[in-house]
Parts: sequence; C-alpha cells; structure tokens
Amino acid sequence: SLIVVGGGGAPRAPEQVKSISETFDNAMPGTGWGMTETNAIGTGTGGQDYLDRPSSSGRPSAVLDLAIVDEDGNHLPTGERGELLIKGSSMFREYWNRPDANEKAFVDGWFRTGDVAYLDEENFLFIVDRIKDLVIRGGENVGCGEVEAALLVHEDILEASVYGIPDERLGEEIGTTVHCKNVIDEDELRAFLVNHLAKFKIPKFIRFSSEPLPRIASGKIAKRVLRDQAHAELGLA
Repeated sequence: SLIVVGGGGAPRAPEQVKSISETFDNAMPGTGWGMTETNAIGTGTGGQDYLDRPSSSGRPSAVLDLAIVDEDGNHLPTGERGELLIKGSSMFREYWNRPDANEKAFVDGWFRTGDVAYLDEENFLFIVDRIKDLVIRGGENVGCGEVEAALLVHEDILEASVYGIPDERLGEEIGTTVHCKNVIDEDELRAFLVNHLAKFKIPKFIRFSSEPLPRIASGKIAKRVLRDQAHAELGLA
C-alpha cells in the first residue's frame, strides 16, 4: 500500500503537507532538496518531522555540509537568513570549460547555491527563496515562497505566483497572480492575509486568472511569464 506521498522541485505549502496526512490513511508526506550540482543529494524529511516543520526541506545528507553566510561571506548563526553554501563528497567538481562560472560559484571550497535559507537549532534547512527572486520592498527582503504559502491557505485559491513590481518610491512592490475556484474580492483577500503575513508583505497588485497558471517543462509555475504579463498590464513592459 502507499506509504509516502513526496515531491520536490519547489517548496510545498504547509497547508498541503497537512492535507496529505489527513487525506491518506497510511501514507505520510515527504520532501527534500537537492541540485544537479549535488547529484540530487541534499536534504530530506518525512513523516512526523515534516508535519512538525512543514516549511522545512529536512536535514542534510551525511555526505554534505551546509553553511549560511551573509553578503560578505561571514557564517551566520542558527535562525538567521543568508545564502546557502554547500560542500561534500556528492558535489560536482566544476563546470566544464567555464572558469568564469566556477570563479563565481565557489568560495573557499564551498558552492554558492543562490538560495536564501536558514537552519534551525536541530539543523533542519528552510529555503526562503532564490536570491534572484526576492522582492526588495523599501529595503526589506520578501521571499515569494512565504507569500505564496499564505495565499494558498485561502480555501478558494488553487495556485499562486508572487513576483516583484517596479515601484518608484519603494524600489519594488509585491504582485501576485492567483488561480481560484471561486471569485474572491481583492479587499477580502488582503484582509485574510493580515492574519498570515506582516503588512508590508501583503501584495499590492493582485491579478486573477480564470485558467490554471502556465508552467514550464519541469512542471514549475512560469513565474517570469506571469511577471511579464503583470508588467505589461501596468504599462511597465
């Protein structure tokens, strides 16, 4: 019989983790994080550990070390967000014939993942977002995944994608495209999000899609397409 319902490629919304446990009699949720550069070996979690920490990607494999550093490369303490670095025996050696890429990717033997993350006191990894996808609003870094997870808590939202919208005063504002099963009022949605997000993380621009959101070949939501569509609607293209 089915004992595990797992997935990867992108963080699963915490509410979906809970739903898996409630939907199946015997199966438990599971997930993990890895990269092509790590030969798909990284972190993993499942069962009660995952239910207790539904935003986590789990503990690292025994063959990998993880570190979180700030913009200057200083190692950060438990709980602080920074760039995730990795090293270990499952790592690739280098990019073939790409000395420029290797110079940017490696720092003192550590590989720069390009992910913003943090580790908790039991060494569970929490991926916040890709550095390039962070929305920097008035100097505050907002992880799109956190906002998407909050949107997906709403019972009528089936899919959500969050992205940055250029703003003259704040640098960027937060925008989102959502696919819903029932019509939702914008103000009602923002009022709902007040209970799940800090006020500055609540999207200013909300687009509703009557169709499922577009996806790329890997199955991930096509965030860039949706962002470009939003920019065009706002005359920013």
